[in-house]
Amino acid sequence: MKTIIFFFLFFLYTILPTTAQEFGYHWICSPNPDDTTQIQFRRVYFSYSKPKQATLTIISTGHFQVYVNERNITGDVLMPSMDSVKEALKGLTFDITRFLQPEKNTIAVWYSPKKGICSDKQLSLSYFGKTAYDTSFCYNTDGTWDCRSVGAYTLPGNREYVNGEKECPDWKSDDTGYLKWEKAWYSSDTTTYDCHLESSFYPSQKITHILYPVSAYSDSMGYHIDFGKRFRGWIRLTIRDARPGEEIHIGGLTYICNGQMDEQACRRFTFDTQKEVIISGDRNFKASQIQSIEGLEIQSYFHQSYLY
Repeated sequence: MKTIIFFFLFFLYTILPTTAQEFGYHWICSPNPDDTTQIQFRRVYFSYSKPKQATLTIISTGHFQVYVNERNITGDVLMPSMDSVKEALKGLTFDITRFLQPEKNTIAVWYSPKKGICSDKQLSLSYFGKTAYDTSFCYNTDGTWDCRSVGAYTLPGNREYVNGEKECPDWKSDDTGYLKWEKAWYSSDTTTYDCHLESSFYPSQKITHILYPVSAYSDSMGYHIDFGKRFRGWIRLTIRDARPGEEIHIGGLTYICNGQMDEQACRRFTFDTQKEVIISGDRNFKASQIQSIEGLEIQSYFHQSYLY
């Protein structure tokens, strides 16, 4: 009977989140935080050998994407899933052991402010685990982290602005000396938030289907695309022969082209529910520049593991 009770309690522990007032968090922000600018954070951690095991616990007042050694550690999007700004902040835990390398490991986070929350408590992250020699280690976000504005903004009305000319795929690597980084600042916000440290079982979101147009036509308003069904998610455009600085509008996304071959325009932190979308642009935009149009359908699901 005791054994049954033990396993029942252990099961509850693994599926129920822990709620607490802020304690032991290590909040950092960009030097000039606001409620629209998306920020990239980055830190390289050195070690004598590859850690035996490591975990990340992340909490934020906004949405984020996380990379370890340039690899996206999860297929989930719009993390953390929050239905209301009145909810407690949600802390997520990731087992990143399989992404680790010997000598050095780069942790990078792309952060977006969330509508309704104006705070310089942008990111709190703990990186902890076991070394190759079985000793414990733990590192927290602090003033040694680098950060930079990425030329992308999360705007009112569920809109997003992305300047492709400022994009740099290498930002999450360990060699980005040519980029202009600033040191992160400690948060000065004295607001206290309730925080949920999620268990391995929690609601999240992911891309479940890729949809393609069933019809299209052009008029004076732009290029009209019909996907044949309503869906919640993103429109991803692949563009060729665009001029640097060319401006394209894709529903709620404004994208500034960088002129590279087959560049892609897509949101990261906002979404729409749509069946049709109008694509338009400045005087340099031509429908013939569009190489492909995809609808990325996002659906909710329950995540059930620390492994992604």
